[in-house]
Order: sequence, then structure tokens, then C-alpha cells
Amino acid sequence: MIACVLALVLLGGGGVGAYALLSSGGETVESVSGEQPGDTTPESERPVAKPASFKGEDLCAILPSDLLKRLVRNAQENPADDTSTMSSAESTCKWESGEQPQGKVEQKRDLEVVLTTYEKARDDFDAKQHYAIRQENTQAMPADPPEGFRFSEPRSVPGLGEASYAFTSTSTDSPTKSVDAEITFQLSGALVTVGYGGYDALPGLGAGYRKLSESQVMSSAQEAAKAISAALLKGEAPSDDGEVTRITAASRGRDVCEALSAEIVQKYVGKARTSARNTEYSDERWASCGWSSTFDPGGRSEVAYDMVDLRVNVATMDEGVAAARHEFRQRKKDATAVPAGVPQEQPAEKSRPIALTGIGEEAFAQLSTSDQIVNRREGSIVYRVGGQVVEVTFGGLSTVATTAGPDSGTTALSEEKVLTALKDIAKRLASRTTGK
Repeated sequence: MIACVLALVLLGGGGVGAYALLSSGGETVESVSGEQPGDTTPESERPVAKPASFKGEDLCAILPSDLLKRLVRNAQENPADDTSTMSSAESTCKWESGEQPQGKVEQKRDLEVVLTTYEKARDDFDAKQHYAIRQENTQAMPADPPEGFRFSEPRSVPGLGEASYAFTSTSTDSPTKSVDAEITFQLSGALVTVGYGGYDALPGLGAGYRKLSESQVMSSAQEAAKAISAALLKGEAPSDDGEVTRITAASRGRDVCEALSAEIVQKYVGKARTSARNTEYSDERWASCGWSSTFDPGGRSEVAYDMVDLRVNVATMDEGVAAARHEFRQRKKDATAVPAGVPQEQPAEKSRPIALTGIGEEAFAQLSTSDQIVNRREGSIVYRVGGQVVEVTFGGLSTVATTAGPDSGTTALSEEKVLTALKDIAKRLASRTTGK
């Protein structure tokens, strides 16, 4: 929902109104007409921040845990792949409410932070110019909203960044009547957008929904925005200093990312995008990290290129070793079984599971080959240590890439290449997995 509102704002509209003062949930929010108050501290005295060092998985880790628990119940985080253009780079993390007790009001909430930086900006396009364009488009929305939405007039948030504006949007034709707040502010040459909102689902079949207070949604969004601003102002994001970390029951997605050295990632994936996430379930918790290769022609018109993905998912069982053993055996059983009703022309051909020794306490591998659309081969190794079950997936294809992108001709990675990478990576990870 929040992403939809952002897209609608970027479409723009016509007309700019005059704005008055508004008090929202105890937070002072002022008109955006003319100059905005922002941070009046002289630039030379402001903390030195380096927003460009923050990636999606870093953004997921900067919000205080107590605030996140209060705003998004049983939050499931979902960092988007970091993206870049010729003028900017964008990192995103989004939290969505997870499983909640039955028979009670279910609080459906989303919280999203988008960080846009302009270190490689061209034609002097920077955060200030981007901010002005988006602010102008936002000011037109209340007078000419898209069908099914109502927008409040945008207001500035004093003390947040060098300049800021905020508004709320309400879905008028959906049963949930979802209410969302969005805050955009400039900070140390970057643009930060924070979105928060949702609705309450009442208990019972067909019981309906409860609309949230716009002032409370805005107040919560401001809490999140100020916490994120404070974290970004502390300095650079945690960097990979070459030290690998152990995988424990307390590990988060970014810890899983750091369990492999940069050298190993470079060896098997090359230059890569990294994303991490964490998911809570009723009886287990997942911490995951993924690496995807990115094309870098290095000034050459054509280059042989392996498009590969590496994913590591660590499942920690609340009930410990016994539950992990059961989970491992179930996965191996599922890998062996042939689903009923599968046509002969399957989208991917899977090998029977291969028992492995020397990786964790028990392990198996499986290969999968597809010739649908592209020729691609990947494999996975599932191993168990104590109360943790870890799945490592690696695979991809070889192609010839040009400055315009990958060529249409593809060759699946060889079985040897996939298995060699998988075994090496899994052995390294298993040696760092504590199982508790």
C-alpha cells in the first residue's frame, strides 16, 4: 500500500494550495508553503553522515527493536535489492506485520524506509532537486487525487532533516479503509522516505475492519522517521571488515551474510548485490542472506559472464534438536518424493538427493536443471547442526554479456561447478554454525 502511494505521488497532478498549521498526535507539523524550517543547525556543526554506505540490510537493522515491536507486530522484514541508475542509488527495507493470536484484533501494519543517494549524480541532479520535484507533485494530490484515495495537505516536520514534508492517504473504496502516512526528508545529501500505515482486522468471520486514526498513524510515522534519521546521522553503516561471524540462534540475516568472507563471495558469485531478511513463525525463525551477481563489462563490449545466485537460509527451531531432526528428515523425504500429477515435461528436472558426510551432523544435496526459457542449473545442500537446519542454494547460467545486457544464448552451469561451489560454501558455513 505504501509503495502504491509513493508511485501515485510521483505521477504528480495540478494545482498548489495554501496550507495552515496542523497538530498531529502531539507532533507539530507545519505548512510546506515557502521555506521549510528543517534543521536550523549550521551545516558546519551538523554530524557527518554517510548515507550512501547504508544498503537494504543495513536499513533493516537501524530501527530500535522496541520501537519496531510497537509499530509492527511480529514484524517480518523484507529488504529490496539495492538498485542504481545513472543519477542515484536506492536502498529499501520494509517490515510487514506477521502472525498474530487468533480471536483478537489483528493489527495489519507496514513500515517502509527508502534511502536514495546521489553520489554518482549527473547533470547536477541531486537530493535537493529530486525533493523539490516530489514536493511539488505531492502538493497537487489533495486537489486532484487518484480515484479511490483521499490525500491530506502536505505539512513539514520541524527538526527533521534539512527539509521535510509529510502527508496521509486514505483508501476510500476498499473495505479496509487503510490509512497511511508518508514522510520525505533531506539528510546529508540523501533523500529519505518513510511510510507507515495499515488497518485493524476485527476478530471473527466477516467481522470487518477498523479504520486507524490519521493523527496516530502520522505520529507513529514521525517516531520512525526521527529514529531512522538519528541512526543515519551516527555515521557509516557497519562494514565487512573481513571477519566472519558465527551462526547462532540469535543470528539475523545480516549475520548470515557476514558468515561468508568477501573473498568466497567474490570467488563464486563475483560482483554481487546482497540482501538479507528475517522471518518469524510460530515455532521457528528464519535468517536469510542472498547474493546475486551483477554485470560489469569493465569497458569491454562483450564478456563471458556467469549469472549466478547464492542463497543461505538458517532455520532455528524453538523446540531445539528434536524439532530440527524432524525438519531435516521431512525435507529429505520431500526431495525424494515425486509429486503426483506432474506432467512428463517438467519445468525443472531434479536429481535424487545425494547423502553427504563431513558437513554438519547430517546433510544431503540435490541438483535441479531447467531448459525452460533459459538453460539453468542450480543445486542445494541442506544440513543440520543441533537445533538449526541450514539450506544453501547456488546456481545459474553462463552467457555472453554486452553493454546492453546479457545475450539471449545461455548455457547451464555444469554439475561439477555447482557441486564444487556448494560443498565448499556449505562446509565453511557448517563449521561456523553453532546449532543453538
